[in-house]
Amino acid sequence: MTLLLGKTAVGAFFAVAVSGVSLLAGLLVFGADILQPGLLAAGIFLAAFSFSTLGLAFGSMPTTNPGDVQMPSTLLRWGLLFISGVFIPLSEMSSIARAIAYLSPLTYAQDVMNHAVLGGGLLNPWLDLSMLALSGLLFLFPSVKMHQRARVLGR
Repeated sequence: MTLLLGKTAVGAFFAVAVSGVSLLAGLLVFGADILQPGLLAAGIFLAAFSFSTLGLAFGSMPTTNPGDVQMPSTLLRWGLLFISGVFIPLSEMSSIARAIAYLSPLTYAQDVMNHAVLGGGLLNPWLDLSMLALSGLLFLFPSVKMHQRARVLGR
C-alpha cells in the first residue's frame, strides 16, 4: 500500500505542478481572474489524485509488454476528454451523452474549475469535489488488488 500511495503522490505532484504552470500562464499572460481560489486549489488537488490513481490502475496491470497498457489507457483518456464537457458543454449534450459524461471524473473536474474561475457550473461544487475524491478511491481499489495478485504470483 505504501508503494501504491507513493506512486499516487508522485503522479499527483506532477499533475499539480503542470496545473500550476498553466495557472500561472493564465494569470500572468492572459489576465485570468480566479473567483474562488480555495475551490480551485481543492479541485486541482482532488483531480490530480483521481487521475493519478486512474493511471496507477492501468500501470498495475501485470504485463511484460507496455503496449498492452498504453493503448487502452490512451483510448480511455481520449474518450474521457471528448465526453466530459471540455469541448462541448454538458448543457448542450444529448441526455444520453450527458449520462455517460457523469461517469467521467473529468466532468466533475471541469465543472469545479468552471465554478472557481467563471463563477458557475452545472453541478454543485461539493458534488464535484466528492465525486473526484470518490473516483480516486475507486481507481485505487483495482491497483491494490492487482498488486496483491502479482505478489502472490511472485512478479
